[in-house]
Amino acid sequence: MSSPSPTNRSARRDADRWFREQGLPTFVPLRRWFTDLPRRVAPLIVWVAIVVYPLGGGIELVVDLAEDSTGGEATALVMVVILALVVAVVITWAGYFLVRLLLRRLPVGIGTIVALLLIIACLAGIISDGYNDNPRATVGPVFTALLILFLCVLVTGMGGGALISWASRLAVRNASAIGHMASIALPVILMLVVFAFFSAEVWQMASALHWGSIALVGLVVAVLAGIVVLRVSASEIDDDAQAPTEVQRRAMLVDTPAEHRTAGPAAHQRLRAPQRFNILLAMTFAQLVQALFFALLLAALLIVIGGIAIPVGVAEIWLGPGSESQPLVIEPLVIAGVELPITVNLLKAAMLLSLIATLPFVFSAVSEARYRERFFDPIMADMRRAILVRDALSA
Repeated sequence: MSSPSPTNRSARRDADRWFREQGLPTFVPLRRWFTDLPRRVAPLIVWVAIVVYPLGGGIELVVDLAEDSTGGEATALVMVVILALVVAVVITWAGYFLVRLLLRRLPVGIGTIVALLLIIACLAGIISDGYNDNPRATVGPVFTALLILFLCVLVTGMGGGALISWASRLAVRNASAIGHMASIALPVILMLVVFAFFSAEVWQMASALHWGSIALVGLVVAVLAGIVVLRVSASEIDDDAQAPTEVQRRAMLVDTPAEHRTAGPAAHQRLRAPQRFNILLAMTFAQLVQALFFALLLAALLIVIGGIAIPVGVAEIWLGPGSESQPLVIEPLVIAGVELPITVNLLKAAMLLSLIATLPFVFSAVSEARYRERFFDPIMADMRRAILVRDALSA
């Protein structure tokens, strides 16, 4: 059997990359999961290297310098800490995406050489950092670097790097949808939540809970929301009545690897179990990211309202003395030794209510027409498009 031509290899590489960027690595044949690894692994290795060295020490150094220069002044120190965290996140992801963009722009051969050099340099930096932290170490830092390399290769081969990129673009798209959340979903749910927010019992319950318990509430909400999204997504995928017309099919294939294969509709092939699971997982993850953005938006609004309308004295009256087994006290929020003008009690009450209020948002997003149009249907359209591309390329 003759080997594929360079044009066919390039087309396959572009198609595999497109499926990975849609969050669907299982649509790539298993035999091509670990192809072109150096160029795909290098961005993730650079990301890890920036996190390990020198970002962690850099943040601590900035905070120490800010504390010395500001004399511990609360507002200035808080602003410096927030700015340092933002810059750290920007540097980390900028390194990842810049390396990824550079390697894609270079020819395959040169890109592979550059990727190998970047991987070697990053591993050398991680090993050097390990010996600087522990001068008496023998082979521990080397094994750590090799373990990081192995995990990065494994994650990347299975589509992890592309999934990170897909999740990042998904987060940006959801951030751009905050306007729709604020105009469509937030007013109705906020009207119900605000009444509970000005309730003494809610503040008592939230103050009595530990952050771990609030996290467990969030986990339960996420599981319930995930079950709902899974059921609806599965029924949508199996709905044959949603098959597109020829005009719709041609429009959906534009700007995809199957754009020029529009001569006729390809026969629909049944989704294999890993592909079906991948689609359902991507749908659920995308919907939960939207729910997280909504919860953060609602929590931020409640914190602003509470900071303005609920003085500390009123919160003390609502909490009361508590009991011997469950004392209730006002806890000021302290970051890096600086006391902020909001309380932990306010944060807990806002987070608890926002997490619980996320459930009706998810239910509405998958059931009511005006919510579906903004929050569920665009994600489902992306999945249907990927299935059409797979069918067209397999024909």
